[in-house]
Amino acid sequence: MKTIYKKELARIFKDKKMIFSVFLLPVLIMVGIMALVGNLATRQAEDIQSHKSIVYMINKPDSFSAFLEAADLNMEVNTIKTDSERENVMDLLRNGDADLLIEFPENFDSIIQEYQTGDEVPQIKTYYNPSEDYSASAYELISNQTLEAYRQTLLSQRVADMNGLQIFTVNSDNKDMIVQDDQKASGKALGMMLPYFITILLFAGAMGIGTDMIAGEKERGTMASLLVTPVKRKSIVLGKVFALMTISGVSSVIYIVVMGATFPKILGGDSGLDIEITPEQIAMIGVLLVAISFLYSAIVILISVFARDLKEASTYITPAYMVVLVIGMMTMFTTSEAGMKDYLIPFYNTALALKGILTSEVTMAQYGVTLVMTLVLGGILTAVIAKAFESEKVMNL
Repeated sequence: MKTIYKKELARIFKDKKMIFSVFLLPVLIMVGIMALVGNLATRQAEDIQSHKSIVYMINKPDSFSAFLEAADLNMEVNTIKTDSERENVMDLLRNGDADLLIEFPENFDSIIQEYQTGDEVPQIKTYYNPSEDYSASAYELISNQTLEAYRQTLLSQRVADMNGLQIFTVNSDNKDMIVQDDQKASGKALGMMLPYFITILLFAGAMGIGTDMIAGEKERGTMASLLVTPVKRKSIVLGKVFALMTISGVSSVIYIVVMGATFPKILGGDSGLDIEITPEQIAMIGVLLVAISFLYSAIVILISVFARDLKEASTYITPAYMVVLVIGMMTMFTTSEAGMKDYLIPFYNTALALKGILTSEVTMAQYGVTLVMTLVLGGILTAVIAKAFESEKVMNL
């Protein structure tokens, strides 16, 4: 077993290209994707904020014109007077070439000034396209905020004591209304994506190397030569499984180190969250990732044993890869609190545990159950691999 183990490790660690592709490239891709997503989101928000809204108005009152000048909003105001112009603006809204249409009643200022108790309250209508970011932003800023401020201004001219109308206020000077555990909040931000990325990268790394260890050697004819040597077939199995587990484990350590160093900065940004990962969390994640590496290595090698060549092994292993991908995505959209029964589900429990560690919600019992189940399942699959190695029918496929 020791000889096989060393041979497989030497094949990876003595090749600089393999070292880069196995240990560095995946984590660079992971960090690059996260940085790109964060950068694109920031640029999108800045673009929407700097956009000059294109607003059309019908029957624009003089009082609102004066109010807009005082507000100094970043928007281009156009006045329309005919029904045909109104229809054209509606088409512009649908096509994303206009952001907002505001329709005032005719003689709006006169209606406001001459209002008597019992008169019909005038209605200002707004039209926007929620599928367009610029239009949705203009609606939020102008329709929801600016028009409300305009309404309060006109109301103050009609009512001497505005406080008599308010009855009460909500959080008008409550600076401490947000009550949250910053560690849990920051962990939730990390827990949304990291379990997905890490499990996918671990399986993808094991998949590439593991298939070559078995199916690749079958294809090159070296497996047949290895099986006729005095080395026990059980030792061959254990040597290859542990070698692949070691390689995946080293890659997982690299992922954790890079994750701890870069992700807090990438995800923290201007969100106000103090994102950090404690040494205890890193240790728990590291141990769990070693167990996951063992399980994934066993899965990949088991599938490769029943394949004739690399192409066939890749075909067989794709469904397993898709399952891991889906399971990683499931934890991204889980809102209910996970119970002990959820940690009894293989594969799903590891993703839950990773997320729970980051949010500080997983208990030691749940973590222990996940760790033991993962190791036991990996051991069972390794025993199945050893049994398959003893079958000439399987190894001569």
